[in-house]
Amino acid sequence: MAIEGIWTGEVYGAFGWENRGVFIFQNDRVMGGDNRQYTTGRYELTGTRFKAWLNVHYYGPPRTVYGTASEQFETVVRGELLDGTIDGTIGRPDRPQFDLQFRLTRRMGFPD
Repeated sequence: MAIEGIWTGEVYGAFGWENRGVFIFQNDRVMGGDNRQYTTGRYELTGTRFKAWLNVHYYGPPRTVYGTASEQFETVVRGELLDGTIDGTIGRPDRPQFDLQFRLTRRMGFPD
């Protein structure tokens, strides 16, 4: 399955799966965000194994995520691609005790 395209992200929280924004995967790069943050980074897909290194930047008041409120931090996403969904985890390498369940769903590819 092609990975380049537009994806949505969700994190599993206290109230179930919560929207975490829209992400664009293209040429090993990822960009995206939601109503409080924007994200840039890179990704790789090896077989069905997915990994992304992301820089998260809050442009509103930062939320307490991963045990601290930070305006900018690095995260790593690890997961498996199956049928247009990547199921895995997202977390900060410096705070692995706070890893969260994360899901990406492919919504569309790019037009030719």
